[in-house]
Amino acid sequence: MNKTVILAVPYMYGLDQCIEKNLRYHGFDVINLCYDDRDSYYPHPGCRLVALYHKKITKNPDYKKKLKFSRFQSEIERKLAMLGGKKADFALCIRANIHPKAFIKTIREHSAFCINYQWDGIGRFPDIIDYLPYFDRCFVFDKNDVAKYPQHRLEATTNFYFDFPVSGKNGSNGLYFLGGYEARRAADTQRFIEAARRLKLPLDFHIYCKDQRARKILGTEGITYLNRSTVLSFEQNLQKVCGSRAVVDFVQFDHYGLSFRVFDAMCFDKKLITNNQTVTGYDFYHPNNIFVFNGSNLDGLEDFLNQPYVALDPEIKHYYSFGSWIKRAFAPPQHTLPVKPLPPPPLFRRPPSR
Repeated sequence: MNKTVILAVPYMYGLDQCIEKNLRYHGFDVINLCYDDRDSYYPHPGCRLVALYHKKITKNPDYKKKLKFSRFQSEIERKLAMLGGKKADFALCIRANIHPKAFIKTIREHSAFCINYQWDGIGRFPDIIDYLPYFDRCFVFDKNDVAKYPQHRLEATTNFYFDFPVSGKNGSNGLYFLGGYEARRAADTQRFIEAARRLKLPLDFHIYCKDQRARKILGTEGITYLNRSTVLSFEQNLQKVCGSRAVVDFVQFDHYGLSFRVFDAMCFDKKLITNNQTVTGYDFYHPNNIFVFNGSNLDGLEDFLNQPYVALDPEIKHYYSFGSWIKRAFAPPQHTLPVKPLPPPPLFRRPPSR
C-alpha cells in the first residue's frame, strides 16, 4: 500500500506540481494543498485597516496570511477529508512561514511525520522559529543557520534535481538562464551578458521583470522578458535545461546554498556557469563541468565550453536526486538532544555510504 504525503509548498509556477509528480513517481499518494497566495485578499474594507494595524503596531504577519488562506480553506478541508479520519504518513512543507500557523497546525494534526525545508535564511524570515514545534525535522538551505541556532536542532541540506522522466527538448542549445530581475545582482548579470556577446556565445536568457528596468540595462539580444502570464513553469524550465548547451547561475545576494539551477544542470549532464564560489567545495565539482567566475573575469570561458563534460560518479549524482533526498528527509532524526554550538561549518559534503 502506498504511503501518503501531504504537500504544502509555495506557489511558484508549478513547483508543487513537479514535487507532486516526483512523489508519485516514487510510489507515494499525494494530497497537494498548494494555493496561490501571490495576491493580497481583503474580504471587506475593514480588513485593510486591521492588516495595517498588525503590520505597523503588532508586527504580526499572521493576519494577512490568514486572509489569503481563507479563500482556499473549504477546498483544503475537502482534500484533508479524503484521509477518512486517518493520518497521512508524511507531510512535506517548504517555507512553512508563508502560511498561517493554524494551517500548519492542521497539517501537523493530520500527519504522522511532518518536516519543513526552509530554503530562505532564518535571519531573513525569523518567524519560521515560531513554527518549529509543528515539525519532526526542519531542514535549512543555509548551513550557517545550523550553527547560529543550535537550540532548534536545524539540519542542513541542499536542493535536489527532479528525477522523473522529462519529455522533449524545448531548448536552443544556448547558454540558458531563467530567473527574476534582481537589482543587487544586475551588475554581474550585465557583465556576463556583455562578455558572452563579445565572444559571440548564444544566449537563451529568460528574465522575469515587472517593469522596464532589466530591458534598459541588459538589452534584448538573446533575452526573453517574462511577466506573470508568460513565465515558464518548473517543468518547462527542465525542458529548456535539457536542450541547452550550458546553464548559467547568478547567486542570490543573501543565500549561501546552491540554487536549483546547479542541480538541474547535474540532472541532464549540462555544464554550469556560476558566480557562486562555494560550489567548488562540493563533491560533484569538476572544473570541466563547472565554470566559476568572480563577477567580472570570464577568461577561459570559451575553452571551458569546448572541453568535454566529465560524467559524475553515479553514487554522487544519485545522492542529489529527489528520490534520494526525500528518503533521507522522511527518515527519523538522528539526534534527540539539542546540538551543541558548532564552529564555522565546513562546506557541505555528502556523507560516506553505509
